[in-house]
Amino acid sequence: MIVKESRIKTRSGAGALSRHVLHGAKNEAIRVLAGSDWLMRDAMREARREGLTYGLRHIAFNPDDAMSDDQLSGFARRLCEELHADPEHLTLVVHQKDGSTHGHLILPEWQSNHVLESRFTWMRLEKVARLEEIRLGHALVPGRHDRAIAKALRREGHHQAAEQVAALIPAPESAKPRAAYTAQARRITERQGLDLPAIKQLVSTLWSQSDGLKSFRAELAEHGLTMREGDRKEARPGAHIIETSDGTLIGSFTRLTKVRMAEFRKLLAEEYSPEHEKPELDIRSTRVPVRMIAENDQTGILSAPASPPARKREPKRISLPRRNQAIDALRLRQMKDVDRPAIMQHAPSEPLYPLILSADEARIRRRIRLAIQAQQAILDQRAPEADWAPLKREEMLAKWRKALTPYQKQLRSSFARYHRAKKESKQADESRWQRMTGRAGKLEKVCQQLLLAFLEVLRFVVQALLHVVGLRSTPPDPVRPVLTEQDRPALEAFRKQYDAEFTALADPEKLEPWLSYRFDSLVQARQDRIWKWNKAHQPEKERARQEIARLRSKLAAPEGLMNTIAAVPTRPAMGPSP
Repeated sequence: MIVKESRIKTRSGAGALSRHVLHGAKNEAIRVLAGSDWLMRDAMREARREGLTYGLRHIAFNPDDAMSDDQLSGFARRLCEELHADPEHLTLVVHQKDGSTHGHLILPEWQSNHVLESRFTWMRLEKVARLEEIRLGHALVPGRHDRAIAKALRREGHHQAAEQVAALIPAPESAKPRAAYTAQARRITERQGLDLPAIKQLVSTLWSQSDGLKSFRAELAEHGLTMREGDRKEARPGAHIIETSDGTLIGSFTRLTKVRMAEFRKLLAEEYSPEHEKPELDIRSTRVPVRMIAENDQTGILSAPASPPARKREPKRISLPRRNQAIDALRLRQMKDVDRPAIMQHAPSEPLYPLILSADEARIRRRIRLAIQAQQAILDQRAPEADWAPLKREEMLAKWRKALTPYQKQLRSSFARYHRAKKESKQADESRWQRMTGRAGKLEKVCQQLLLAFLEVLRFVVQALLHVVGLRSTPPDPVRPVLTEQDRPALEAFRKQYDAEFTALADPEKLEPWLSYRFDSLVQARQDRIWKWNKAHQPEKERARQEIARLRSKLAAPEGLMNTIAAVPTRPAMGPSP
C-alpha cells in the first residue's frame, strides 16, 4: 500500500483540493464516506483564524489489493489514531479508476485545541500501512524508511511485524526506493493536458533501448522531448531535466530512469571527452602567404568604398505562447462537470402522470429518503472481523516455529548448565573428602542458583510463547540477572501453572500438536465472535428492514394524487362546427 501526504497552505484555500477529490472527471465513481466540501472549507477558515500556515492535511493511499469500504474506513481511523487526529472531523473519499479503488483522507490541521502532528509523519504513515498489509494478508510494499519502521515496531512490541518489515530492507549497495515524480507534479501536468505516468514509462523504455546519451537524446527528440542541464546548477551540479518541446517540465533524468547520479556523471564525462568530439578546423593552414595591396588587388576589396556602419538591430519582440486548444477544451469540460454529481444515481422510471408537490411535501419526502439511507447503513454493517483475510495454517505455523526457535535454544542452554551443575554436586556429595573440605556445599549452592536461573528463563520463554501465539498482549518481561530464594515460590507456581506449555517447548514432538491446537482455537474464536456480533445485531437489522419498508410505502404516490394532475386538453375533431 502506497501512502502519500501533502499539506495544503491556508492562503491557497480548499477549492482546488475539493474539486480534485469530490469532482474528479477522470474517476469512474466517487463515494464520499465521510465529510463534505463545507467541512473542508470550514477547516480552512479555522486555520486562517488561528493564523496557521497550513490548513488541511491530504493523505492519499492506494492499496495493491482490493479493499472494501469498511476496510478503507478502518485504515483511515488507524491513520487518525497515529496522528492523534479527531476522526469526527475527517473527510474520506473513495475513488474508482480503471477498475481499482484508492482513498483520499483530508484532516484539518487545527484540531480544536492543538495542531495536527507533523513530526516524522512519512515514516509513521508507512508504519501504519505495513501493519495494515500484514493484518489483511497483502503483499508488503518496500519503502525508503523500512529500517526506521522495523525499529519502531520492535519498540512498540510488534516483533513479528518488525521481522517481516526488516526483510524488506535493501542491501547497503542498492539504491533506496524513491518516487519518479510527486503528486503535485502529476497534477500540474494533468492541467496542461499531459499524462505524466505514460511519459515516465516512455522515457524509461527509451533509456533501456539506447546505448548512450547521444542515442537517448535523439530518441527523445523523435518523441518531442529534450534533455538539458537543470536551472539550479550551483545547488545540484550536473543534474539534467527532461521537458517537452514547449518547455513543460517532465522530471529529473535520474528519477525517471532510476540511474544513480554518480553513474550519470560518468556518462556525461564520456560524452564530453575529447575522443567523442569532432576535430576542429585549423584556420592557420588556409592562409594565403601573399601580401595584397591596392595595385595587385584582383578582388576589388581594398579599392571598394567604405561601407556604411552596420544598422543596429531592433530587439526581438516577445511572442506569447500559443494557447493549447486541448487544454482549453479540458477546462471547459471540467467547469461543466462542477455541478454534475460524480456518482450517477439510479433514477427510477418516470411516472406516466406529472407529480405536483408542495414545498412542505417535498421537504418531508427528502427527510424520508435520508431516514431510509440511515437505516440502510445499519443493514450494511458487518462484523469487524468478517472482512479480514482468512488465516493460513501452514504460513502461521511456520511463523510461530521460526519465532520460537531462539527461545527454545535459550531454554535448552539454561537447562544444560543446571543439569551439569547438578551432576557435579551429586558426585561431590558422594565423595567424603569433598564433603570434609566444603566443596560439596559450594557446588550445592551453585546448583540451587542455576536452578533459579533456569526457572527464570523458563518463565521468560513461556511468556514469549504466549505472546507469539497471541495469548499475551505484551512482550515477555526481561530475564532478571539477580535472583534470591524469595523468588523461588513464585517461579515454582508459574512452572506448575504452565506445565503444558513447558512440556511443549521442551519436546519438539509435542510442540507441533500444541501449535495446531492453538491455531484451531484462533479460527474458532474468530468465528464465534462474528457469530455473536451477528446475533447481537440481528434484531437491530430486522427493525431497520421493517423501517425501510414502512418509509418506502410513504414515498409511494398518495391516493388523492389524481386530483392534482393537470388536465390535458383534448384535441378538437376535424369537421364543420355545429
